[in-house]
Amino acid sequence: MALCSYAQQLFDLMLLGEDVSFAINESNSFKVECGELGKRVSRLLELLSDLLITTDPTPLYLRPINCMVAKLKGHFEAARRIVCNCKHRNLIWRLFASRIAAEFEEFFHVLDAFIGEMELVVRLYEAQTRGGCLKTVDRMSPTVSVWSSIATVEMGSSLDDRIEAVNHLASLVRHKHDYKHIIVEEGGVDSLMKLLKENCSLVAHIAAANTLCLLANEDNEGTIMKEMVSTFIKSLSKTSPISKQMQTADLVASIAERNPESKQHDLIRENIIWQLVILLSSEQSTLELKISCSKALWKLAQGSVSNCQTLTETKGMLCLAKLVAKEQGELRYNCIMIIKEITSIAESDNGFRRSAFTSSSPAAKAVVDELLRVIKELDDTKLRVPAIKSIGSLARSFSAKHSRVIGPLVARLGNTDQDVAMEAAIALKKFVSTDNYLCSEHSKSIIEFEGVPLMMKLLNSGDKSTHPHVLALICYLAQHDSNSNVLIKAGALTALQTIDPKVNTEYRELETLVPRTISKLQSYLTVEQQQTESSTGIKQFFTKQSKAVVATIGGRLKLLYKGLTVYLPRLVKNPRKRILGAIPPLKTTRIQQFLKAKCMELALMSVYYLKKRLVIEEPAQKLRLVVRKFVKLLEKKEIRRNFGYIIHKLNENVLSKKKKKKKKKRRE
Repeated sequence: MALCSYAQQLFDLMLLGEDVSFAINESNSFKVECGELGKRVSRLLELLSDLLITTDPTPLYLRPINCMVAKLKGHFEAARRIVCNCKHRNLIWRLFASRIAAEFEEFFHVLDAFIGEMELVVRLYEAQTRGGCLKTVDRMSPTVSVWSSIATVEMGSSLDDRIEAVNHLASLVRHKHDYKHIIVEEGGVDSLMKLLKENCSLVAHIAAANTLCLLANEDNEGTIMKEMVSTFIKSLSKTSPISKQMQTADLVASIAERNPESKQHDLIRENIIWQLVILLSSEQSTLELKISCSKALWKLAQGSVSNCQTLTETKGMLCLAKLVAKEQGELRYNCIMIIKEITSIAESDNGFRRSAFTSSSPAAKAVVDELLRVIKELDDTKLRVPAIKSIGSLARSFSAKHSRVIGPLVARLGNTDQDVAMEAAIALKKFVSTDNYLCSEHSKSIIEFEGVPLMMKLLNSGDKSTHPHVLALICYLAQHDSNSNVLIKAGALTALQTIDPKVNTEYRELETLVPRTISKLQSYLTVEQQQTESSTGIKQFFTKQSKAVVATIGGRLKLLYKGLTVYLPRLVKNPRKRILGAIPPLKTTRIQQFLKAKCMELALMSVYYLKKRLVIEEPAQKLRLVVRKFVKLLEKKEIRRNFGYIIHKLNENVLSKKKKKKKKKRRE
């Protein structure tokens, strides 16, 4: 309604009110009731006059006036009808006199309520004229309260008053669901959109956008969100000033943080994220703009599978890896936080993890490489902690060959910063928990990187907040028998047995895990002790036997060596005689080579036998030295006569033990 037609309607209403007053004065019956009605009509005419005076020619929020005009016209017409009925003093009038009196009383209540609303509307516009705003009072109806806030948003003289009014609308929506419909019906969306598009402060834009997001939840047609996104896209375009782009990116970040439902909207995912990634990757973008865009992407990625999916489908991942590598400060931190949110979603969503973090993905590899570099090289807790969390979230993405990711995490267990050490323990726990099908291979890598001593150090001297995570890590390592010996030697069993009972009750993960691990390590320790005692007896037995063998061989060889001084000259001086005696016609050099080879063969056989029977190396080495020292030149017959006995005794010893084992099995 234009201002001129609005004023004309007010004049028309004033004329209608004057007619009602004249009719009241002409009435001959129900003088008291008509007098009371006249007072109320006079008050309404005064309010109409005040409203006309406070009207300003500038654009106004006219919704309250339109409603008041429509209602007031109906009330004036009702009053004229009642008064006209009072003029007829006939039989019918007498029959319905009581009914007319009751109608007066009922109409008075309606008019009194309307006068109260009319007074508030007049005060509302008077406040705007004076440069203030109408303070909300308890007796205001929901509609009038909404009118007051919207009028201030539209006509408030100061930006602070307008922001306060926007926030009041948001509080009304949060307080009661019905206010959403009232605000929409009374034109609040248009007023908020107008403020959102104005060239004003970021605080005002954030307030308007957040209130619009609350209203958009009830907008089935999606018109509110469409108009908002359209405004954002226009502001983020390359043609917009950098200041406008920055402010819009900050606005998107605020919306995503305060209104999680709104950031899931398809229009946000399909339009805003792409535009932000473009600005983040652009060389023309300033550092400040990149910081704003990265923060917006971080907030949009939080807890949203669809938004993270969009980020990985764009060049966002490679862009993030490059920025982490070359940038510093807040921009690098924001990029690492975006990666943390993406990996967090990947940890909980198997489908997304398999699609975004495949071993063949260059983007995924680049991101992991940068995360590992941050963990290893940057001494900054603010960056290391989210980087470690990201690697831990991807624990099920790494194959057994990727032990390179385990080493840096194990090293951080010894970090002086307890937050870093705790996050490293949490991340490693994800590698070796039973949920990870490569837990056995990863646990071996942790042992190989000497992670157990660092864990024990954390338990003994670290912050108590890290203890539950370290204990859980130890328990998962102990599930594999190959790690039990290392854990027991490091004192893990003792640590588990002396744990504070409160820790087990506070952390449900440990409630059953710790007792089960203690039982497992204790059973392993019992078996290990039995095996140690058994192997010690066997070792002592074979050591004793090997010494006897060495002594026997030494004695035999000494006797043979003593006889050689007589036998060998005769063999050389009388070759013909030896031939006639059916001695093989071998030359001395060939005899030496043959005998030496055979003796060494026998000696090595003895040494091999002794080693295979778990005898320590010292007797075996002595045996080899004895053979080399005394066996220089022997006849084949002498070898069979002397060494054959030794080999026979050794074999006999082995065979007898095998027979005894077979007899025991048969008896059992």
